[in-house]
Amino acid sequence: MKLLIVSLFLPHPKAPHAGGRFVYELLRHLSQSHEIDLATRHEENEAPLLADLHPYCKSIYSYPYSTSAKRGLLDKLGLIGNYLGFSRFADRLIAGGDYDLVQVEWVEAALLIRRRRVPMLLDAHDVISKPAERYWRKAIGVGKLFAWLQYRLVKGAECTIARRFDAVMTRSGYDNQYLRGMLPEVSSTVIPHPAGLDVSDSPHETDGRTILFLASYKYRPVNVAAALWFYREVFPLVRARVAEARFVIAGYGPPPELLALTSDPQVEVPGFVDDLDCCYKKAAVFVAPILTGGGIIVKLLDALAAATPTVSTTFGNEGIGAVPGRDLLVVDDSREFANAVVQLLIDREYAEKLGRNGQRFVQEHYGREAVMAQLDAVYEELANSREHCL
Repeated sequence: MKLLIVSLFLPHPKAPHAGGRFVYELLRHLSQSHEIDLATRHEENEAPLLADLHPYCKSIYSYPYSTSAKRGLLDKLGLIGNYLGFSRFADRLIAGGDYDLVQVEWVEAALLIRRRRVPMLLDAHDVISKPAERYWRKAIGVGKLFAWLQYRLVKGAECTIARRFDAVMTRSGYDNQYLRGMLPEVSSTVIPHPAGLDVSDSPHETDGRTILFLASYKYRPVNVAAALWFYREVFPLVRARVAEARFVIAGYGPPPELLALTSDPQVEVPGFVDDLDCCYKKAAVFVAPILTGGGIIVKLLDALAAATPTVSTTFGNEGIGAVPGRDLLVVDDSREFANAVVQLLIDREYAEKLGRNGQRFVQEHYGREAVMAQLDAVYEELANSREHCL
């Protein structure tokens, strides 16, 4: 088949977030059996990376944009305008191309993409209405009204977009259930994120003092809030019992409020990390203090794949389904979270057993080959339905 893949973010093995690396794996896999055209946004400084995609794509249609470290209102409006511009750009490509199937990555990329005769598949990555609803329900005072208005706007947009597609893919059964609750008429299926794309079999010596939180922070306030909550509410309780503990807040685009934490000598904010395999395996404990759930927390999956003992909130494990107490520890209260981290720092035998169990869990449920086989089944079903319509 001749396919058009529309990606809101640059697909690349060095992409600063897990979604971009997943779409790269998708291109590699699909190009073995199909002819691929790619339409993608990319930061201006990422333009040289497009050359790495040519072995998998017949044509690449790029949409460059400039980025800013700021997060003010004007910057957010500019980002929305850029999303709209890219969506219109992709819609023109769909209208002018002779494709057998169009696949759009991320809901926001489809804002202005219209329904066409060609089969269309939306890879949602995250069901964006779910965190918007949770923000509304947690808000208080006047902020609750604004949060409700935002939720209604996001839900309305997501429902309108999803109805334009023949099928929608979500990353977890939980997200899929939520989507079907909003849109029972929409055909949806679960294609989980493959775990361990950044993890190898190479051993690394563990630093028994290091607590790691690794995420993408740029335009991801939920991850910033998670790191700040752990530092302010949990880390002091940990240090009271393990004085030499260190907190590493790694990942792309840390904002000034995270960089400011480096004034504490026991906090490190290294930014983007090239060797994620080493980063995971050196950590004694990986933490996922997610306060508002979205889709699957991919970094948590990768930490489990690296056999790093992990402590998560319920929201962090929500779309993953690992067994608390067997594969990882799940706690929501700050004091209990600290207790769990301290237990893993002190009892290394138990920590290693937990890490091995977590690794076994993701190998069984989130291996790359298993995920790609599920994707092939979705393509076959869409192809068959198209033949029946002709």
